[in-house]
Amino acid sequence: MRHLFSYRRKYCFFYIFFYATLSFSQNFEKADSLLKILESNNLSKKEQVLTLRNVAFYHPNLNIALNSAKQSFKIAQEIKESLLQAEALEEISHIEHRLGNNGLSLQASLTALQIYESLNMLERQAASYSQLANNYMNGKNYDLAIRYLKKAKYIYSNSNNSQNYALTNLNLGEAYRLAQHLDSAATAFQQTLKLNKTLKNDIIQGYSQGNLAMVYTTQNKLSLARQNLNDAINILSPLKDYYSNSVYLAELGKVYNKEGKYKAAENKFLEALSMAKQAGLKEQIRDFSALLTSFYESQKQYPLALEYQKSYQVYQDSLVNKENIQKIEQLKAGYEIDKRESEIGLLNTINTNQKFWVITLAVGASLLLLFAYFLYRGNKRIKVANTMLSSQKIIITKREQEKTLLLKELNHRIKNNLQMISSLLNLQSHELKGHPAKEAIVAGKYRVEALSLVHKKLYQEDLDTRVVLREYVEELVLGLFYGYNASFKPDFKMDDINVSLDTAVPLALVINEIIVNALKYAYKNVDNPKLKIIMSQDNNYLDIQIIDNGIGFNTNEAEKNNSFGIKLIYSLIEQLEGVIKKPDSKHGTHWKMHVKLT
Repeated sequence: MRHLFSYRRKYCFFYIFFYATLSFSQNFEKADSLLKILESNNLSKKEQVLTLRNVAFYHPNLNIALNSAKQSFKIAQEIKESLLQAEALEEISHIEHRLGNNGLSLQASLTALQIYESLNMLERQAASYSQLANNYMNGKNYDLAIRYLKKAKYIYSNSNNSQNYALTNLNLGEAYRLAQHLDSAATAFQQTLKLNKTLKNDIIQGYSQGNLAMVYTTQNKLSLARQNLNDAINILSPLKDYYSNSVYLAELGKVYNKEGKYKAAENKFLEALSMAKQAGLKEQIRDFSALLTSFYESQKQYPLALEYQKSYQVYQDSLVNKENIQKIEQLKAGYEIDKRESEIGLLNTINTNQKFWVITLAVGASLLLLFAYFLYRGNKRIKVANTMLSSQKIIITKREQEKTLLLKELNHRIKNNLQMISSLLNLQSHELKGHPAKEAIVAGKYRVEALSLVHKKLYQEDLDTRVVLREYVEELVLGLFYGYNASFKPDFKMDDINVSLDTAVPLALVINEIIVNALKYAYKNVDNPKLKIIMSQDNNYLDIQIIDNGIGFNTNEAEKNNSFGIKLIYSLIEQLEGVIKKPDSKHGTHWKMHVKLT
């Protein structure tokens, strides 16, 4: 099985004032002592605000921390202390971010920034810029993150706060790294290390060397990467920073793997996975499981590869389900907001009309009163009807959005199941070396992968049941060329055409059969192999041509040999209400198909 996996460390983003220097045991002890102080009931309102905010900062339970931060903000509002409100909002933003609620975190940061701007507190504005950058990095909007970090860096460059300046520069380097601006990232990390020679901060030193090492790994500067990773791990290990240490251990394993030190690489991957499990880091468990799957597959240890593939799938499904639940909850919240806005709008309309009729009653006669009464009744009926239509429209919109999410989830599950079947077929084929059944199993595996790719496209794109044919065919064909180690590249000439799932599935199998047949048999003793795929739309029909310059192909002989592939091609073209021209030729093969679009 070809397992496509790109490992990348998540954002080690630093909260400017506090979060970079504390251990878990210290946090719990301080939070416990602060809670006991709160129970004394002898604190003023301002003291309660400060104590609750510190509880939120130190407490390891994020739900308790968030509740404390919100209480702190509420009391700060009661006593009308703007600065304390902004500081509580900062704390809320940090905690919501750690809980994965990026939208709520962004909202809290923006509100805090507005308060600091009104108070003309530049360094606090810089801290808010940094947190906003963190939110945008979490949403993979690296350009905005870089813009806000540059604003923060400019403010700190004109202040005496060297530590915050160094931390912001470190964060800027990480934003550059994630945006793949590797030279800028390396420069930022090196500048931070130079600044830290004066600060002598272990956290800054460890993260700077670790993240710089990740840049070096990408640039294949393996010796520098290995040296910096070992230094970072040695610095951060006593601080019990399981998240960063596990990431750096896995990165060190990648370096060893590139250097051909496979046993050392395996040990580091396993050590990183064990640390992630110990700390309950689900995303890292998923990523390290995928890393081990790819590693064991490259080492031809297929049972171990399958074991970690199953582990990856379990955690991937868990995280995807979590994301979908959050999206559905956001839709429900949006539905409630829309409903409230409709009710408010209706009440405002009624209020305006009532004022109009009061004036009319004051100056009108009895006949006008009677006329107004009938008009009021008719207007009321119209409003009731409009209200019902508005509510029904909102409900329909909500259901359509939920249906789209569920459809994407269904395609995701089908894709995962097909990938698991492909993995099992691949592993089985390795057990049948020299056996006549191996070729049939390999052919079946590629057919399953063609179907899996259809559902992958449906899951990734914002379309309900349609596939962009050009992108799909390119990925399918290039995957087959890679699987058969082809020494040349195919030539594509295809229009942008969307097809339905009912068309995409049989068409995927037809193209798979033709390309596999060409790669296996067509290019024996051919010096300059070529393959061209042409697709165009003719009204409601799709014209497909697949041309190679191979040794030729006779369909009559294939039919006499009872070829399953040929039978499958003709059967599927018939299912698509199309026609196909037989490719009888001694100088290459030219398939022509004309199928109906749906």
